[in-house]
Amino acid sequence: MAQLGFKGYVIRGFSTGETSRIITIFTAEQGKIKCMAKGVKKTSSRKGSTIQLFSLISGNYYHKEQAELGTLGTYETIEDYSQIAEDIHKFGYVSAFCEIIDKSLQLGQSQPELYEITGQFLPLAVKADGESIKTLFWAVFLKTLQTMGYDPELTACVNCQKPNQSKAAYYSPELGGIVCSKDIPQGQFPAKISAVALGALRQFAALPLDQLAENQYAEGIFKEIERFVFSFADYHMGLHPNLKSFKFLSQL
Repeated sequence: MAQLGFKGYVIRGFSTGETSRIITIFTAEQGKIKCMAKGVKKTSSRKGSTIQLFSLISGNYYHKEQAELGTLGTYETIEDYSQIAEDIHKFGYVSAFCEIIDKSLQLGQSQPELYEITGQFLPLAVKADGESIKTLFWAVFLKTLQTMGYDPELTACVNCQKPNQSKAAYYSPELGGIVCSKDIPQGQFPAKISAVALGALRQFAALPLDQLAENQYAEGIFKEIERFVFSFADYHMGLHPNLKSFKFLSQL
């Protein structure tokens, strides 16, 4: 059994037994890891402070080769973002982002760029208000697609390469982005996105998250963005709008 060090964000956790939890941690070097955290719910636990969802922690864990679940050793909290859970809307959107990471990565699959994006998103989510958290979420979702290699073409037709001059456009996940009406393959019926929503997506793709946090968009624009982003996430990564966290968001 190997003892390994780690530093990562707690993206999932659930109780097992009276005093223990199984947690999923997203690390830069080892990717996603799962650990049994024994006794962490005891008030007298010597391993460290209570493990909070979304927090950045470091420590060590014990892992057998070929085993899916490791055993958490000692740990400490580096950054505590658990206050996100105090706002139900923030909690919903940040939980959705964590579920996207969890569903997108295999255990041990390193994704340092996505790890860096996570480190930018969480502190911004702490400071965000009800409007900016939506902007941050859809921007970070699109950036996740880009990071995973499924970068939708937003500026020119994927077929003829004619630039889109700030106009509404059709789009197709199968083709990889926006497409001119004359270039739609026979038998396909792609969706359409407005010029305003397409412009917002271009901003999401190009600008850092901290700059996007100040931007505000109408609710109808978010609906268009949601349809666009999920069409690509569903087609390329198997991420559906009926993810558990999105069902929670729809009830708010």
